[in-house]
Amino acid sequence: MNRIIALTFSAALLARAASFGQASDAAASQPAVDLAVPRIQMTLEGPMAARVDGIIRNWLIPAPDANPGMLEMMRLRDRQPPYENPVPWAGEFAGKYLTSCALICRLSDDPTLREVTARVMRELIRTQAGDGYLGPFPDNHLLGRWDLWGHYHCMLAMILWHQDTGDTEALQAACRAADLMCATFLDTGKRVHDAGSHEMNMAVIHALGLLYRQTKKDAYLRLMREIEQDWQKPPAGDYHRMALRSVEFYQTPKPRWESLHPMIGLAELFRITGDDSYRQSLVHWWRSIYRTDVHNSGSFSTSEQAVGNPFQPGAIETCCTVAWMELSVEALRLTGDSRIADALEHATWNAALGHQHPSGRWCTYDTPMNGKRLASAHSIVFQARPGTPELNCCSVNGANGLGLIGQWAMLGGKDGLYLNYYGPGKTEVKLADGSTWSFIQTTDYPSLGTVQVEVRPPQATALPLLVRIPEWARKTEVAVNGAPVEQVTAGSYLKLDRTWNPGDKIVLQFDLGLRALRGDHHVQFNTSLMRGPILLAFDQKHNTMEPSDMPELDLDSLRLTLLAADDPLLKDLRFGPIVAVSTPVAEGQRVVLCDFGSAGAYGTLYRSWVPVTNAPLAPFHLKHPEANAVLPVEEVFLAWNRAEPGSVYDLRIAAEAEFKKVLLHKTDLERPEFRWAVPADSGVKYYWQVESRHGDRRAGAVNGPLSFTLDSSVPTSLQGVVIRAALAGMPEPQEGRLLVATDLAPAAGRDGAAAGALAFNGKSTKLVYDAPQFPLRTYTFAAWLCPQGLAVDGRRWHQIVSAWCAPVNDPLRVSIQDMELVVAIEQPGGGCRLSGGRVENGKWYHVAVVKKFTELTLYVNGKPVGRATVPTSYQPGPKNVGIGCNPNYTGPEVFQGALAEFLLVREALPEETIRKLAGVL
Repeated sequence: MNRIIALTFSAALLARAASFGQASDAAASQPAVDLAVPRIQMTLEGPMAARVDGIIRNWLIPAPDANPGMLEMMRLRDRQPPYENPVPWAGEFAGKYLTSCALICRLSDDPTLREVTARVMRELIRTQAGDGYLGPFPDNHLLGRWDLWGHYHCMLAMILWHQDTGDTEALQAACRAADLMCATFLDTGKRVHDAGSHEMNMAVIHALGLLYRQTKKDAYLRLMREIEQDWQKPPAGDYHRMALRSVEFYQTPKPRWESLHPMIGLAELFRITGDDSYRQSLVHWWRSIYRTDVHNSGSFSTSEQAVGNPFQPGAIETCCTVAWMELSVEALRLTGDSRIADALEHATWNAALGHQHPSGRWCTYDTPMNGKRLASAHSIVFQARPGTPELNCCSVNGANGLGLIGQWAMLGGKDGLYLNYYGPGKTEVKLADGSTWSFIQTTDYPSLGTVQVEVRPPQATALPLLVRIPEWARKTEVAVNGAPVEQVTAGSYLKLDRTWNPGDKIVLQFDLGLRALRGDHHVQFNTSLMRGPILLAFDQKHNTMEPSDMPELDLDSLRLTLLAADDPLLKDLRFGPIVAVSTPVAEGQRVVLCDFGSAGAYGTLYRSWVPVTNAPLAPFHLKHPEANAVLPVEEVFLAWNRAEPGSVYDLRIAAEAEFKKVLLHKTDLERPEFRWAVPADSGVKYYWQVESRHGDRRAGAVNGPLSFTLDSSVPTSLQGVVIRAALAGMPEPQEGRLLVATDLAPAAGRDGAAAGALAFNGKSTKLVYDAPQFPLRTYTFAAWLCPQGLAVDGRRWHQIVSAWCAPVNDPLRVSIQDMELVVAIEQPGGGCRLSGGRVENGKWYHVAVVKKFTELTLYVNGKPVGRATVPTSYQPGPKNVGIGCNPNYTGPEVFQGALAEFLLVREALPEETIRKLAGVL
């Protein structure tokens, strides 16, 4: 009988806010550590071994021959014709592939894999140009595209291979690439920042740090310091200073997943300088992401970036999860916090196994929480080229998820070894003194909770051994050579400091009790069920009922039975689940749940969010003001996510973090928002928290309490007019500031009166207004438009309004494309598109767009015609607004027709006001 633990989880997996506390405080309170990654060789057994063997046989060994363009693109860079139009990140393919090979070699003694890895490494080195260049591009070396990013991944593979094999040619090739970077960016007037794609290209700081510690070459550290300065220049990520200010990762200028790689450079800066603020910064970023953006499977990212909510739909990219696991390894090494190892274990058994097909032949680009698994070679086939039919950013990277096991399975050295990985097999660890220790695990983990570890030192040796006790294992029993060990604490390392003799045995009995994680409205308030490190999923393959017909499970009475290996359902399955459990339901049926890492292996539909009654209350988040916000004194608009239907809310605002002095306490609020008539005190810091109530159950916001400060010098961002311009024959606004007015002419208004509007010529007209404190959280745009002479013209943009300020950053775009009225928001993590339907030349339309935090609504002629869920706050950057044009782009995006009565305000106006603006009574 399984014991059920019903827990109220925070934004991700393991009651994060409660466990870890505030990120910066937690990091600062821990002593500085730096656990070594010892030389390790593992011989895996059981299901993990089968998965790794499949990757070796069916992907890593055949990939170079099946995709010869992986290296040929380098050889063709100076030929005519060159390699066919490589994607900007094509230079990473060889490096990521070789990193996978090197890491997997630590988990297997397969001689063919080692031979293939050595051969491809030699061939890659031979493609390197005389000046050290190691990319596929014929020009603009290191100064554009994602060229530095590609070099970074090749250098990492070379450094790793040298560490494991002593191959000096690999190390020398990495140094030649680093020398080229120094020659390009030191004392030349050029900076890494100038290469653009900042979160990608600045990742080289990590490789430079590894090389500096290996070679002590001053130029490498100098360039690291230059890149550190470049971090501070917008729109780069400012990874050091923002961490010390406790900014959440999803609120940074660069919340895409690639930022995790330059963040790893913080670890190298700490190791080189001893400055603990670098360590604190990396740990802060890890905890921030863990709290707000790690999914139920242990994976990271929504539409390739952090968004502040792990339940929000969006692609969960394989590369993002691998980067998250790499950052996790560094955070574990710099803290010795066993709960970070818990997160790595969870991501390994669920996310990493989930994105890699059990055959090992392919991996996904997106591994959704609910849905189907699609091969990356299909879903992002746009990256394929002649000679590389299977190559893309994820296919070359997916195996790293499992390969990283060797980076965290055992840590430490002669002062103590940390045992993190549990699973059948043998691990050999070579210590700095040359001695080799072996650890042999006999277990059916994670199906069962008993793990026996046989310790084999070279001879009787005193050495502390720290074994991980997972936080989810609330009742764990440990014995050494049959003698029980006391004071076993979940969520920590159990230190066994003794003299070890060959053959000593540690037996751990983990509690695999069921745990429940409730989701929010993005997953229809459904629930995920966890058993030990395993996320359970409903797979169409293993059930006679359809996924949509799955009945609700009652958490109070739910009992799960582990399926035997000879169960008819599992017998003779080529891709059988690692863990499968069942529970009886009505009419003699049963529901079978399997491990997430195996779900969908046959192309079937699966669900990791399932209907459950008596589950914990749904989590919700405080949204605005964000943590540590600085606000104008005249406004405090508080907003939070809606909890499950039927909930009411209690709000408290206090003058100190302990809430001993509560200034405001509002109860039974029905709407997830409140406007506070705040005392007009500048410089005062306030703390706020919200609690939801549903019946007799209560739950606080998982990311609360948060704080904000009032500052009289800060202009408002949620109230007031940005621009109000009648456009009645002239561009000057009634409110706001005109910046540019070119080639405009008076036009008849919608009532036919002369000079009632402005005419735009579709070619050279430009009308731009200043937009100080551009509203990123709430706004309303409204205008009248009358297209004239437009036609279907290949989806050309005819902008009505645009705030475009940089690639993939336009928080307010309304346009006409091929006679269709569209809203087309661009944001780094993915925008949104709403259709307002077809328009006709010569006809007047009133259009309005209202953003109310996470909801964007399009109105045409006073009626809502489309809605989308969007980020609470768009990316900062816009400084101006173009009417009938793109304000900061010279391309042919000009509207043709007449515009009138333009309005942009910071408030989200109600529908009644929109109707009045549209003349609908």
